[in-house]
Amino acid sequence: MRLHRVATVMLAGWILGGCALAPSVKPVGLAEGLEQQASAGPLALVSGEVLTNNDAAFAAKLRAIESATQSLDLAYYIFADDYTSSRLSQALIDAAARGVQVRLLVDYFSAYKDLDRFSWLERAGRGRIAVRFYNRPTVEIIKDAAFLTLSCADVGATGSACDVAKLAEVGQRLAPGGAGAPSALNRSVAGSGVFLSGLYGKHAKLMAYAVTHGQAIDSEALAAGAGSANADQSAKLKELGKLYFRARYMGGVDGLAAKFKLAVVRLAFAEQVNPVFDAVSSYLPLSRQNNAAAQRDWDYLTEFLHHKFLLADGRTLVLGGRNVADEYHMSPNPLADKYIFMDTDVALSLADRPAALTASFDRLWGLGNMVARLDEVRQHAPNDLLENFDMVEAAQAACNQGKDAACVDHYLEMHFVPVSARLDALGEQHRARLKKHARNYRPSAAPKPLLIDAGARLDYLENLPIANGQRSYGARHDREAASGKMIQATWRAALREVCARPASARQPVIIHNAYFFLPANLLQDVAAMLDGRRACAGVDLTLLTNSLATTDLNIVNLLAVWQLKALADHLKDVGPSAGSATLRYLEYQKGDDARLSLHSKVMVFGSDIFIGSANADVRSLMMDSNNGVYIRNAPTFVSRYVADLQALIATPKVAEHTALIGRDAAVLGVEMNQLIDQLLARYAGEDRLDDTQRRDLKARILVTTERVYALSRRIMQGDAAAADEFNALFKAI
Repeated sequence: MRLHRVATVMLAGWILGGCALAPSVKPVGLAEGLEQQASAGPLALVSGEVLTNNDAAFAAKLRAIESATQSLDLAYYIFADDYTSSRLSQALIDAAARGVQVRLLVDYFSAYKDLDRFSWLERAGRGRIAVRFYNRPTVEIIKDAAFLTLSCADVGATGSACDVAKLAEVGQRLAPGGAGAPSALNRSVAGSGVFLSGLYGKHAKLMAYAVTHGQAIDSEALAAGAGSANADQSAKLKELGKLYFRARYMGGVDGLAAKFKLAVVRLAFAEQVNPVFDAVSSYLPLSRQNNAAAQRDWDYLTEFLHHKFLLADGRTLVLGGRNVADEYHMSPNPLADKYIFMDTDVALSLADRPAALTASFDRLWGLGNMVARLDEVRQHAPNDLLENFDMVEAAQAACNQGKDAACVDHYLEMHFVPVSARLDALGEQHRARLKKHARNYRPSAAPKPLLIDAGARLDYLENLPIANGQRSYGARHDREAASGKMIQATWRAALREVCARPASARQPVIIHNAYFFLPANLLQDVAAMLDGRRACAGVDLTLLTNSLATTDLNIVNLLAVWQLKALADHLKDVGPSAGSATLRYLEYQKGDDARLSLHSKVMVFGSDIFIGSANADVRSLMMDSNNGVYIRNAPTFVSRYVADLQALIATPKVAEHTALIGRDAAVLGVEMNQLIDQLLARYAGEDRLDDTQRRDLKARILVTTERVYALSRRIMQGDAAAADEFNALFKAI
């Protein structure tokens, strides 16, 4: 995961609707659960290896792509614009040139800023590369964007009648059409497309322009940006730019932009209502503010596609924790200017083409109203103004603050760049990056991969936003499988099974995970294993995660500290039990290269292991799609993996902090106060918050940490209401 997760991850908050309490279902055994809940399996394995070296993992992906003769299916949260992604993109283009059909699914919120680049990739594939975006804006989101950008003059009404007329107009223009009519999901009404472009492009000022003066926009001019603009379309786009340029001096834009920025900062610290919706809803009528469907859709706006999946010819599968970006596919070097993640992938060669495995991707690819083609994205959220915003603002500086209209016209005529020219420039950039990567980067010497035993059983698991054939939202406490969260359902079954095994030999349970902030169900399980309520005498539980010095996402550690404090206090109050598991809590330490950060998502359950994309956090249960493989009957591999971890733990790279998790609240409070100051400087500094706003934010964060502690204590005591409240409140972290 990356730093921008904090800026985008939190555009959803706490709507408890849909999380009403329900009776728990009887737990299902591990073997039975895998039979019922796996998306595909058991997979007929020819060979398999686990890759902990970034260069080796990247090479495995390239081999899979370069050997493909028929099909390539890929799904990634991040498909970045950098050196290794250029190399992989070229491999996809080359595969398409060989006749391979390529399908690439990426997350809308992560990918929207690179819409032009993905359009270029499709163009380079000459009809054999198709790209789609996952979790597109819903009709309810589009309705709110349309209402915000529609003026009273547009509907010929004033005063109290305006809201009613605007709602009627939006409802009519976004109503389902007849045969041959474009879907409401692909329509742009008033300035809705520009607002959505600012929202998904994370451009607060563009959102503000759309809200304050988007009602003056010609929707036909917006739609004209959907293709490669001709001369007439370019003229309309330039006129659109001038509209927004003039809006800069008509008041309200900067203040509203600051409000949107502040809302995002507040979301980064786990506000219990949706701050962006709160900022937007002040401009909506009460009927929209209280619309449950709209609130829910805003709440799940950032439900990411978190899969990491590459399937070549249906037989070669690569998955795990790595996205497509330099920080996942390089060793430390001058070309990588961000974190270098320590991660874990699996590369599998299968004996046949499992129909269920291909079907799992088909299901993602065709998720109805959640997935959009690129041409559809350009219809409902055209990015032309976003990509030319610097030109519009430059006209402001060059033309006497916009007072010289002729100068503005001339400036935009000279500098406004249509999509066709932007794609050509991206092609040149792509070729330059390929050359620089080939010239300047040398892979590290990779250790021998960890081989998976020939007789291993592998089951492919997913978390999907689908339950009983319907779109689902979040998960009910103790009803993971019924909510489509098959990964956590399997984890819980595995914890029960490993505790039930004979205690004659010690059984390791290791959570080796980048982001440790347990959802309520796993917190209950861990507490039961440690306080004696669940017989677990033969198990040694190890929690190994990032420290504040190594994480790329401090907010998780900030909240997790108080969850761990609650766990330590719970165990202190309950007292020791002879039938309980042991506990070690360990953190990575900053080494010689300060950029190294853990990103693996690995769970060891005695002699079994899970490797995939799901973090040990609330978000992975409640929000995002995820995938992975559960591996059984691989004793040699699991033993070696555990031995390698134990060897790592014995080095200075890892520190044991078991005794520290229960430290005095006053000491912990001082530490947290200092950390919050650092976080505010990091995430809120650019928003130029005044002293009052900073004090307000700091108070909110402190209240949030208190909620983490209090709810965690109640969860470990069996409080189901607290469990649902906790998961709903912190699902976007």
